[in-house]
Amino acid sequence: MKLSRARRRWLNVTTVALLLGWLAACSLQGTREMLGMGKQVPDEYLVVEHAPLSLPPNFDLRPPRPGAAGAQYVDLRKRAERILRNLSSDSPPSTSERTISEGEIALLTGAGALNVDSKVRSLIDGDNGDYVAEDERFVDDLMFWQGDDESTLIVDPVAEAKRLRVNAAAGLPVTYGNTPTIERKE
Repeated sequence: MKLSRARRRWLNVTTVALLLGWLAACSLQGTREMLGMGKQVPDEYLVVEHAPLSLPPNFDLRPPRPGAAGAQYVDLRKRAERILRNLSSDSPPSTSERTISEGEIALLTGAGALNVDSKVRSLIDGDNGDYVAEDERFVDDLMFWQGDDESTLIVDPVAEAKRLRVNAAAGLPVTYGNTPTIERKE
């Protein structure tokens, strides 16, 4: 059974129209979900509860002594020094110091860390400008600057407004005339 060209075209158009009708008959939300484009909300019934907090194993905690530093407040400088010197945490840093191995000595010698100049701070200050290190008044002037009493002028707003109105009425520039100031009384 051979179909004519016009009949085949009509059959294709009818098939496409029928498929589009079926697709339109389906719910739009169902189509979106099927294509994976739908909104996916978490299920609130599947929320996992966390286990309750556990109690510390030591119930013999002593109350803090008045005036004594707490155990959690360790001097950070001492702690950092112990870490850098590779000291054990239970030994005081002044009594037991770790011996330096030959490899560490070779590394420090190669880096030039064993022949350090004791006046390195003054060298750095010299590189950054001796003026700051020698004259403390310079830093004070920068931090606590105050203008001269003679140079601080306070403009009298009422008299200035009157002067500007007179200049505008006469057709003069705003810079014409002296600016009225308030004199400080000491």
